[in-house]
Amino acid sequence: MALQQGLETMIEWFNTLVDWVAAGWGELSSKDALAVVVSSCSLVIALASLAYTMRARRRDATTAARNDLHSCISEISKLRTQREEKERQAGDEFYSAENAPMRASLNDRTKLYLSKAVLLTTRYGKLDTTSFENLLLGAALADEGKYRTSLRFYRRAVKTSADAADKAAALRVYGRALIAAGHPRWGRSRMRKAARLFSSLSGKPGYDEDKMNYESADTYARLVQTQLRWNYRSKTRTDLINFNRSISKIKDRGRRQAMEEVFAAITGARRSGAEPAPSLAPAAADPAPAATPAAAKAASETEPEVVAPISPSDDDARASSPAVATAQMPVP
Repeated sequence: MALQQGLETMIEWFNTLVDWVAAGWGELSSKDALAVVVSSCSLVIALASLAYTMRARRRDATTAARNDLHSCISEISKLRTQREEKERQAGDEFYSAENAPMRASLNDRTKLYLSKAVLLTTRYGKLDTTSFENLLLGAALADEGKYRTSLRFYRRAVKTSADAADKAAALRVYGRALIAAGHPRWGRSRMRKAARLFSSLSGKPGYDEDKMNYESADTYARLVQTQLRWNYRSKTRTDLINFNRSISKIKDRGRRQAMEEVFAAITGARRSGAEPAPSLAPAAADPAPAATPAAAKAASETEPEVVAPISPSDDDARASSPAVATAQMPVP
């Protein structure tokens, strides 16, 4: 009722305004009426020109910001590559006092470009970035210990993934960042979803079956390691069972052995010799596959201290040396 009365009041006010304008227009001479029309057209043209100019400047600013962002991302990628190369060359001496200036230089330049990239993506929310670029920015922030800030870029990476495999890879690091940021249940859910997605892709044309099965097992391995790293252990045994099942699906000997070594490292790192190793017995409705050599060392109540950085750079390292990259991950 009140809405109807308000609408009627507005209609009456509009009709009064129209009558007033019409009465005033009738009192104008032809010369004055022409001057009003010309002035009105000039005002419209001026407003249109102002809107076009503002839009053009905004578009130019967005283009410049996009170029600056891509330049920052490129520099961050180069600096990460340089740092990894220096670490390989220096070995254990990389963190010595002698190499402190080199580390400080790499860290300062990375922070400079990273802060600029984050500022640009915050100020210009519609900048186009690929899934890999978002993963790189999220990884750089995770390396700085800024897990909550990295979630925004990992979330974008999931949304901008080119195909299902890329989406699964993005979900994996996104889940790990969620666990590190204090959301273990959400993070576990994302990582388990990534593992299931990799497993489903193993049976689809266009994907390497054994590679996808390996990625699925690798995802479960990282899930367990991340949960142990951040002391979220209520679901660890369930994820270990799924990890063991995933290992049995890998046919390539090298990949299978790498995952078996990871499984053994997780389950047998701190178990005393006198303590018997309990078996991982899944539900009867879905029996476990044949035990792998590492399955003899199934998870006990004693959990090892395993660390797992949240960065896609360790994905590349794992591809070249799976066992070492998984069993000896540095603390983020």
